[in-house]
Amino acid sequence: MYTREISKIPGGIVKNGKPVFGTFDGCPERLDIRGVRSPFANIPLPSVVTNFRIKSSLSFLFSIGNYIGTVDFFDQKIFGLAEVTIWNRETKRRYAYRKLMGPRRRFIPHNLKLGFCASFQKRRYVRISWDRERNRFSMIFSLRGDSLRPSADAAFVAPYTDERNNEVLSVVPFPTKRRCSATYCATFSIHGTLTLGQTKNSPGAVMEDTDGFSLFRVNRAYYHSRQGNERAAASGMADVGGVRRRVSFFLESPIENQVDVDGVNPNFLFVDGKKTPLPSVNITHTSGISKTWVIQDFENMVDLTFTPISANIRDLSFLVLRAKSDTVYGKFEGVLKTADGEDVVLHEFDGIVNHQEIRG
Repeated sequence: MYTREISKIPGGIVKNGKPVFGTFDGCPERLDIRGVRSPFANIPLPSVVTNFRIKSSLSFLFSIGNYIGTVDFFDQKIFGLAEVTIWNRETKRRYAYRKLMGPRRRFIPHNLKLGFCASFQKRRYVRISWDRERNRFSMIFSLRGDSLRPSADAAFVAPYTDERNNEVLSVVPFPTKRRCSATYCATFSIHGTLTLGQTKNSPGAVMEDTDGFSLFRVNRAYYHSRQGNERAAASGMADVGGVRRRVSFFLESPIENQVDVDGVNPNFLFVDGKKTPLPSVNITHTSGISKTWVIQDFENMVDLTFTPISANIRDLSFLVLRAKSDTVYGKFEGVLKTADGEDVVLHEFDGIVNHQEIRG
């Protein structure tokens, strides 16, 4: 069965001008990949140029009550983007809220022990914050609606000390060993409230003191002029060996060929308090994103299909940058295998897939 080594968190992601590749258990002090020597074609460019090619993203997937959604931040250096997308599982309705943010020194912080990421605009207030010393992770948004979208307010919190939480850091070649992509991924059991206002087509909803699931991810990478990937993520309750247990997973398939993709990658399965590294996967949707997706590996640990229900399409152009992102809510079917050989059986398991292409 496939396996890969999970090491202790290194003192730094970059040492002596080279990335420290690997899979690491826990949370680093900082997610900082600056300082890689000659990351682009071995050309000795000044650090101010190479650092400008580092892009960052933060994603928070939540599943609570009748709703599933994502909170996404993208840091493009000269501007930032905040987006919240919410789906109603029963009605299949989708509500998307977006805010383009002007120049800021840094949208997504390096510090993973204490920090926050936020959009402060009054009609699109979104804030994700973390403080490990106080044992608190939180997500808050307050979004004003319009004739088509309801106002939406939420406040979720989670402790770091829940024994079912999982944290992992992956530093992978991107796509060669000259450059790297670093991904911190964590699962949290969340508790909080979600309120949707009334519209002409919706009576609204109020959920108070509700428990749910989440998957939190921060990525920082040296991007080339053209870059793309496909990802799948989910968190909820599933059958594992005949017992209902908390299951989360994250799977990524780069569009560009990557060095040593089986030796190190960000793919993981989390079952209660235990993590299983997964091999590289192929994510395909030969008939388009609105038809069935197939997610498989060559090690018989991942065999999934994904049936789309509703998609949020974002095609953003700004100066020389173009970012196209298709975020799709749907249902997973199939089997994942744990490191102990147990089958995680997914049936109509809610989750999100994403197809992303960036140029610029």
